[in-house]
Amino acid sequence: MNIRPISDWTLYKHRFLVAYTSLAIILIALLALFPSQMPPGLSLSEQQSVVSSSSISFTELPSALQVIDLPYHILQKFTVQFFGVTPYGVRLPSLFFGAMAVLCLSFIIKRWFKTNIAIASSLLIITSCWFLTLARLGTPDIMTPFWTSLLVLSATYISQQTNRWHIWKAVFVVSAALSLYTPYMAYLFVAALIAAAAQPHLRYIIRQSSKFGITAGAFFFAILLAPLGWGIYKAPAILRQIFAVPGEIPGPLQFGQDLLQAVSNLVNPYNLTETQFIFPLISVCMLALVMCGFYRLFKDFHSVRAHVLLIWIALLVPIIGFYPSNLTVLFVPIMLIMAIGLNAVVRYWYRMFPANPYARIFGLAPLFLLVAVMVQYDYQRYAYNMLYSPQIGQVFNMDAFLLQNEINKLPASSSATIVAPQKDLALYQVIAERRPNTQAQLASQVSSVVGTYIVAESEVTNTSIGLSIPIKLIVNDRKDDSLRFRLYQ
Repeated sequence: MNIRPISDWTLYKHRFLVAYTSLAIILIALLALFPSQMPPGLSLSEQQSVVSSSSISFTELPSALQVIDLPYHILQKFTVQFFGVTPYGVRLPSLFFGAMAVLCLSFIIKRWFKTNIAIASSLLIITSCWFLTLARLGTPDIMTPFWTSLLVLSATYISQQTNRWHIWKAVFVVSAALSLYTPYMAYLFVAALIAAAAQPHLRYIIRQSSKFGITAGAFFFAILLAPLGWGIYKAPAILRQIFAVPGEIPGPLQFGQDLLQAVSNLVNPYNLTETQFIFPLISVCMLALVMCGFYRLFKDFHSVRAHVLLIWIALLVPIIGFYPSNLTVLFVPIMLIMAIGLNAVVRYWYRMFPANPYARIFGLAPLFLLVAVMVQYDYQRYAYNMLYSPQIGQVFNMDAFLLQNEINKLPASSSATIVAPQKDLALYQVIAERRPNTQAQLASQVSSVVGTYIVAESEVTNTSIGLSIPIKLIVNDRKDDSLRFRLYQ
């Protein structure tokens, strides 16, 4: 009986299609499932983002402060208007940009290495605690990985002059202009300029570019940057935010301590601090792959990607000392270096078994086990911290989701008043604006009881009007301070 070789099997022929389809399903499930439990409520930065997005007006120029992360806030304004202050309404832009960032990273790694490395690296990225925290948080932090991955992908296609690389020139110009609305992105262009001056291949590509193309690109680049230029003209201090430079530069000793804290937040396995991010950002196994990647970068220093990545990292090292708790700018270079390390490990393993396919198959078992352990550990670290950590419970607040859910249940014809504490008034006004005959007020502004009143528990004793027995108590699932609102009619 003739046995068909494995290369003739249908499943083997379509193995990469099956793998990418599975990756897409896993990515959608990881991003879309349990939106209100992971994370469990809104963080302070998410609340500020919603308020900032909702204040944007399309009938007048944006204010100086609104131009920072303007593309993100515009999209978030639409999703909040459509879904309300709900988990998807607040976080859908981040979910979208997170998925696009992973897609771009997967294509970058596929251009650099073989498809199997791209699939394994993509799986490690989408299940990493760092990525899940960024993509499931309704703040503009995700824009840094998104713009960075899109720009690197465009530059890769242009430098390799692939099919339709002229289209990627247009994509690069548009994304380069829009990315400058996001803090930290300017350093990527500084690294690219330094690399272009030092790398012969990049200098050759620039010399071969047509003058018309450069002129047209510069024209559209300037148009897209007009709102940012207006904001800088009105408030020059915006430049500090664009370059992520604090208002007060720390002294050498304080800067050194902050830099050590940033390194600890990134890799120290004994640093179990939890803010809206879960530290350390990189697991021990991923750190080992990153170290292998750095080793390969230094060995291949002559290559374009080594030039760009090493210069990029060198520029960012002093910057992260200013903001040791926000290391999002390192996400894309670290993940790319991790993929380089994974490729180096696989290649070394193949060299150990150059001619024996059976030895290769059984020899790859430890690598499969390594990837499986990393996937399980990183996802469990994210899920368990979000669901059960007391520190995470203090960072995130369910009040806005509870209030929006209760407002949605009210009859359309009834009027409603939300009595809010001062610190939450702006956010509750966003909720009230979506519904006719609804307003959010401070307790001192309430003068009469008409219609439905939803009173924050902290404001019950501050309300001067007489309130009867509430018809409903609105609670969360926390052990302490679970009573959040009282509903009166």
